[in-house]
Amino acid sequence: MKSLQKVFSIIETLKKNGDMRLQEIADGLGIYKSTAHRLVSELCTFNYVERDNETRKYRLGLKFLDISSYIIENLEIREIAKKYIEELNDITKETVHLAMLLGDHAIYIEKRESLHSIRMYSKIGGVVPLYCTGVGKAILAFQSPGILEKLLDSITFHKYTENTIITREQLLKEIDEIKKKGYAEDREEHEKNIVCIAGPIRNYTKRVIASISVTAISYRMNMEHLLRYKDLILKKSYEISKRLGYMINE
Repeated sequence: MKSLQKVFSIIETLKKNGDMRLQEIADGLGIYKSTAHRLVSELCTFNYVERDNETRKYRLGLKFLDISSYIIENLEIREIAKKYIEELNDITKETVHLAMLLGDHAIYIEKRESLHSIRMYSKIGGVVPLYCTGVGKAILAFQSPGILEKLLDSITFHKYTENTIITREQLLKEIDEIKKKGYAEDREEHEKNIVCIAGPIRNYTKRVIASISVTAISYRMNMEHLLRYKDLILKKSYEISKRLGYMINE
């Protein structure tokens, strides 16, 4: 394995596993501890990796936040979608998210807060699972078979609430339903008392690259109430898609 490959492998390993000791990194990549130490030290120098002096473990550094912030701020889709996010927010009075696929997760790239005093917690740059969030499932369900298979293989199911999908079979059944309906739901699957509806956003190649959602606290607006806005959410997701060059009849 070449040095550059090793560097990227270290980054990917830390992204997947979180905090790790040097020996764990070396063992995971099948390289000498001395080699891992040299490469990790170089990454630390430029703040791509940082070391916790108490636990002696390494994690991804703040440099990646700078990079992700720069990318997010310069994404064309973010600027295009702002108008539609504001319109959804004004009508529903609830939190609206714009998310994109990031590796095997979804990342929030734009948000407008609920107009109510009690709100859910989320942030731009926040990463959420594909299999138990509205934005994630809306992106996942409409991928090509090859990409879908790879994403499914990458999922490690975790039960966040009593409603969380925890098997591949359950998720595939959910994906079939999403394809039929055209939108995805989150019925308190990722967070208790949080419900969501999300619509897919396509680019000029017809690929689903993002999603837009309306999220509410269930005791204020339950799913049945939120479903009244499904056509509006799909209308806005289609309008954003058109601005990105998507043509339904081509």
